[in-house]
Amino acid sequence: MFFKFLIKIFIFIILFFPLNVFSEEITLLADPSFTGEIEETKDKELGGLGGIIIAKALKEKNIKINLEWRPWTRAYKEALDNKDNKTFIIPLTRIPEREEKFIWVSKIYDAHTMFITMKRSKKINSILDAKNLKIGVLASSSYRAILARPENGLDSKDIDEIPIDIRNFKKLIGKRIDTWFTIDIVAIHAIKTLSSAENLSESDFKIGNSISIQSKYIGTTSKTSPELIKKVHNAVEYFKKSKEYQKIINQIPKKNSNK
Repeated sequence: MFFKFLIKIFIFIILFFPLNVFSEEITLLADPSFTGEIEETKDKELGGLGGIIIAKALKEKNIKINLEWRPWTRAYKEALDNKDNKTFIIPLTRIPEREEKFIWVSKIYDAHTMFITMKRSKKINSILDAKNLKIGVLASSSYRAILARPENGLDSKDIDEIPIDIRNFKKLIGKRIDTWFTIDIVAIHAIKTLSSAENLSESDFKIGNSISIQSKYIGTTSKTSPELIKKVHNAVEYFKKSKEYQKIINQIPKKNSNK
């Protein structure tokens, strides 16, 4: 009888006081300055479209996130180092320059690059249109890699790199750059949410056509075990089949790709 009593107590503890609800854990690197895409919430959690998707997807499959905020250049370097063999990074754009460096665990969504200018400047619909202009761009980003490709013919002196992308918003309105090259999610969200504080409105900005598709991933390196990679992959892919995922990505601005 006493043994049966102990069994009941044990079951009660397991059901109502789980010691650890997480079956796996990862280190996740992210830059909180990607306005609208990856942000830090008031509760120090993952916010923004991409952040919410990953947070919900992994939580649902009991994968704990040890979140570490970093400026993008540092996050990128630490993701490549992967010192603990379980480091992942978001949002990592899949481009040829990075293909062999990372394991592309799971695609999160597509975004688009574009040029942003002020209303008294010309609208920029192609990289050729941006020639001889001072272009603000995030350092070590896929956007910077696109601009630096030799076939685009841009002078490297005209590519103004900065470690925190959202600072280009103020550089643009302060006329320290002629145009800002970034993605639709970040640019449009910044214009909608930050303009009023600068005594501006959405009509004060010109948004160019889409320059390229940016396929955003959660990524890691080959140092991470195949088993953990598979679990993270399955968690994201499972969430992508949900109505909640569809509702989130429906918030991404719709732009036609200029190829």
